[in-house]
Amino acid sequence: MAASENIKLIKGQQSNFTVDQGYFYTFDYAQDNLLQKTDDGNTSFSYPFDVLLSNDVKSSEFDGVYFWSLENPSGDNIYIKRWKIDNYICKLQQTFSFIGGGSHKYDVNAFSVEHYHTSFSYASTSGSSIIFLNDYYDDNGLMSFTTTSGDGLTLHLGPNVNGEEEDVTVSGVITTSGVVASGVVASGVVLNSPTLYNYLENDKINFYTYLWAFNNYNGTSSATGALYKFDAYTGDYKTKYDSGAYKAVKACTFYTVNSFTSYGNVDTLAYVKSTNLLFINVGAAGASLPYYGSMVMENVKSDEATVISVYDICMDDQNVYRLQDVPDGTGTTWGHYSYLLSSLDSFVTSISLAAYPAIIAANTVSTSDITAIVRDQFLQPISGRLVYFSDDDPVGNITGGTPKSTDSDGKAQTVYTSGNSAREVKITALVEQT
Repeated sequence: MAASENIKLIKGQQSNFTVDQGYFYTFDYAQDNLLQKTDDGNTSFSYPFDVLLSNDVKSSEFDGVYFWSLENPSGDNIYIKRWKIDNYICKLQQTFSFIGGGSHKYDVNAFSVEHYHTSFSYASTSGSSIIFLNDYYDDNGLMSFTTTSGDGLTLHLGPNVNGEEEDVTVSGVITTSGVVASGVVASGVVLNSPTLYNYLENDKINFYTYLWAFNNYNGTSSATGALYKFDAYTGDYKTKYDSGAYKAVKACTFYTVNSFTSYGNVDTLAYVKSTNLLFINVGAAGASLPYYGSMVMENVKSDEATVISVYDICMDDQNVYRLQDVPDGTGTTWGHYSYLLSSLDSFVTSISLAAYPAIIAANTVSTSDITAIVRDQFLQPISGRLVYFSDDDPVGNITGGTPKSTDSDGKAQTVYTSGNSAREVKITALVEQT
C-alpha cells in the first residue's frame, strides 16, 4: 500500500517513525503515546509514556529491544531518550541531554543507534558465565567494547520460551575455541556475572554501542555539518567527523545490508542526502569515514528538478521505508506524512548506450561496435541480463546479434553495419528486468 497515503502520520507531531515485524511506530507528542500503526493508517495499539514528552520527536529508532527518540527543541540543545515497552506502558529508561555551549552547539534532525543482532549458537543454562554466539563473538572491535565509564558491552539475552530476558555485561572474549559439547568447538564471550535464566539454541541476543547524530554544526560553526559519535551507555562525546555531506540531513538509520557484493553483509549507518541513500562504514578507523556505496531513490517531483524531502527512514528485511509528504512523480501534496518504498534488492535502474566509432561511412560495409551498460540502483553492474538491440535504418542493421547477455561488468555488445544513406541512425537497447 505504498502508492498512496498509507500510515498517515500527522504533520507537526508525528514526523518520525520506525518499523518492527510489519508494524509502524511513531512517538506522538500531542497524545503522549507511542503509537503502533498498520500500513493502512489505522492505530492498532497505543502505549502511554510513563514520563511525558517535552518536545516534538524529530527522529526515532528501534534496536530490537529499545525504542529511541530524538528531541531537538529551539536553542542549541538536543535530547536522546531510550524507552522500553513494559506491561503495556512505554517506560523511559535513560535520557541523554546534549547541551550547547563551549565547544559544541547542536541542531540535529536525524540520529541513529549503532545496534547488532545475533543469537545463541548453543543452549545455555542459568548460572553460565560463558555464552556462545552465532555472530560477532570473534569481532574484537565489538566484544572488547568498553564504555567511557569502564563497563564492558551489555548484551540483552532473550526472551526465552518462558518470556524471560536479562542484561549481562561482557568481561572478555574467548580468543581460542573451546569445546562446548562432545567434539563440538565454538567461540564465545565471558560474562561479568552468571546468567539468571536458561536459553535455547538460536534464542536472540541484541546489543548496542554508539549513538550517531547528524549535526548542522561542526563544533560551534554552522559553515559545515558534522557527524557526531556518542557513547550510547553514558552519552559521553567520543568524536566527530566534519563534512558538508553531513549537513541538513533529516533521515538516517542503522541496518545490516547485503547490497554490495564486494563487502557481503555489512552493518552500516545509512542516511538520505538529496536523492541518494548513502551507506557509511562506521567501523573504519581514521580521520574520515568511508562509504560502502550509495543508492539512488525516486524522491523527485514530476518537474524532474525538485527533490522531495524525506523526514525519517527505516528498513525491514529488504524494504526501505521513506517518510514523505509528497508522492513520487506527481507534485500534489498529501494531507499527512506517509511512506514510499525503495528496495535493497538489486534491480535495473539505468542502461547507457554508446557507439565506437560514433560516425561511420554510409557504404553498407562500415561497422560500429555498440555497447550497452546495465546498472542497478547502487550503480553496480548487473550481469546475466538479456539486452535487445534494434535500429531505425531501413538498409543498415544490427549484424552482431541480438539479444546479448551482459557480462560481469554489466556490458552487452553487438555490431551495427551501416546503410547506404548519410543520416542519423537511432539505435535502441532494451533490457529485461528479470
